[in-house]
Amino acid sequence: MRRSRLIILALLVLLLLAGAGLWQWRAHERDGSSALTRGLAALDKGDARTARIELMNAIKGNPRSAAAHEAQARALAELGDGVGAQAAVQRARALGAPPAQTRAVMAQALLLQGDLEGALREARAPDLPSDFAVPAARVVARAALAQGNIADARTALERALTVAPNDPANWVELGRLRLLSGDQAGAITAADRAVALAPTDAKALTLRGELVRGQYGLTASLPWFERALAANPDSVPTLEQYAATLADAGQASAMLTLTRRLIAIDPSNPRAWMMQAVMAARAGQGDLARKLLDRTQGRLDAEPATRLLRGVLQLQDGNAVLAADALGPLVAAQPDNRTARSLLARAHYINGDFASAAAFLAPMVAQRDADPYVLTLAARAQEALGNRAMADDMLARAAWPIRAAADPFAGASDGTLATGPAPASAATARDNVPYIRALLSTGRNADAVARARMLSRANPGAPDAWLILGDALAADGASQESVRAYEAAANIRFDRDVALRLAAAWGRVGNPARAAQVVQLFLTQNPNDVQVQRLAASIAMQAQDWRGALRMLHAVQAQVGENDAVLMADLARAALESGDRASARAYAAHGYRLMPANPLTADMFGWVLMKTGEKGPVAIDLLEKAVAMAPQAPALQMHLGQAYAAAGRKGEAKLALGRAAAVRGFTGRQDALDALAAL
Repeated sequence: MRRSRLIILALLVLLLLAGAGLWQWRAHERDGSSALTRGLAALDKGDARTARIELMNAIKGNPRSAAAHEAQARALAELGDGVGAQAAVQRARALGAPPAQTRAVMAQALLLQGDLEGALREARAPDLPSDFAVPAARVVARAALAQGNIADARTALERALTVAPNDPANWVELGRLRLLSGDQAGAITAADRAVALAPTDAKALTLRGELVRGQYGLTASLPWFERALAANPDSVPTLEQYAATLADAGQASAMLTLTRRLIAIDPSNPRAWMMQAVMAARAGQGDLARKLLDRTQGRLDAEPATRLLRGVLQLQDGNAVLAADALGPLVAAQPDNRTARSLLARAHYINGDFASAAAFLAPMVAQRDADPYVLTLAARAQEALGNRAMADDMLARAAWPIRAAADPFAGASDGTLATGPAPASAATARDNVPYIRALLSTGRNADAVARARMLSRANPGAPDAWLILGDALAADGASQESVRAYEAAANIRFDRDVALRLAAAWGRVGNPARAAQVVQLFLTQNPNDVQVQRLAASIAMQAQDWRGALRMLHAVQAQVGENDAVLMADLARAALESGDRASARAYAAHGYRLMPANPLTADMFGWVLMKTGEKGPVAIDLLEKAVAMAPQAPALQMHLGQAYAAAGRKGEAKLALGRAAAVRGFTGRQDALDALAAL
């Protein structure tokens, strides 16, 4: 009996303790203290979204808790809500929180709103506690960088790293600073350090993914973004970068899924709506694209991609004036953006402003590799201005079957820039790269090489410095050295510009196999790049890999459509060599209809007709037309000679084949000689 009474007594004590604990827990829930504890713990883990919800509950339980409002300000600042964070700080201060205690978070809130001076004032306040010196230094660095003051930004981050060398956030900030200043190798080192210190930190993993995307390619970067999302599934910056990378890699459905996740987390996220708008525009759904673009609420209007998309949509709508308004500032900010420049010229042409159209096209027309569309549009503008001779010259260039090698993009001010004083420092890319390009465009190759060597020595981690050195060496005839310079750039950032230059450089030194490897490696990582797909098709055709060429050409066709005459001619040739005669005739006929005054399309249509057994004089007529337009093109002479031989016209065949065989650099010269010997 006694033992039973003891057990009952113990149970009663436990029930009383449980009841007291439950009462205490409910009291803490009511006054918000438990929610505040959970919110602070979530902040420490880097989960600002969970922290925000918990802190809302804490404030609901105790609206006069200065600590809860201060913590909520930190959570909102981490989520990018500068207005909300500022309001939370002001409320915390009104409830008695010392201003000094909230300097760092107020600085971050003001920075998010673009108030750089206000942010610097708070971050540099003399009463800032030492415990907040590191986050304040990061704010100083970001604000200084936004003002274009890289030196002050670097000094602030060095100060933060001195105080907290093992804080991964400092290394992430340093990586972003180095990336923006062009030191991509240095950014990679900083990102690697951040990941080593915090292997599950979403910000560090996202930065590393961005750098891998530039260094190796789109596909290689995807696992890094996936790791970042595994660490923090609701990280908005990670979702933005991952979705954009998937879009560029051609994985539209996966990108759409991610943008929907983004919108579920952040309904007003402008980048999610922008990515969906681009996707709609690419699918030809202009009305939907415009509606989606409106959902960005103008928050991305100053960005190049938004200006370009608005210009394209306005042109599709027939609003050429509004298209010019959208594209003009973009071309002013990015004069080398050929797509934007040609669209702006088209808008001016449609508006009847032919002088402006001609002026905007002039730098592109001046290039040896100007494409037929640009030359044709420029010719129409010159016709409208009454410059018939100039227009005829441009149309003749547009019709020429072979495009010349590319030049560095020349600017109208190159002559003045090249003859003026050199930049004061040889170590700054911003002013030295334009100066070196000006030297190249005015023929001062040796001076350009000397200046580019100084720039690359001062910036060994900057791919742009190696790229301009490669350009200068190539222009100066040092082809092997240019390969090494381009490879140095590729080891840091392997983008389209580097890949195209490196492939061309390997071709110049007589190693087409290495050129093909470069192209294939780039396409492995960037499977939707049209320019490199076309280069891959050209390499495949040179190697007589006709099925491989067809595969690449069809990929290009899927993106650019049916209105590229040169693409149609290439498809016709590859289809013919692959044995698909019906497709070859269809492609060749369509290419000729698109551009009948182009000797390449006339030659290919005539050649396909001849090879597919077309009876009558049509095939030879087309081949003769091609040769009449471009008599110095040996490939056209050889096709005509073979057609004459097949028709039994041996004398004419010997003349045409002889002209082809006389061109020593012609890749088909041996075939021409063999055909002559067979006559």
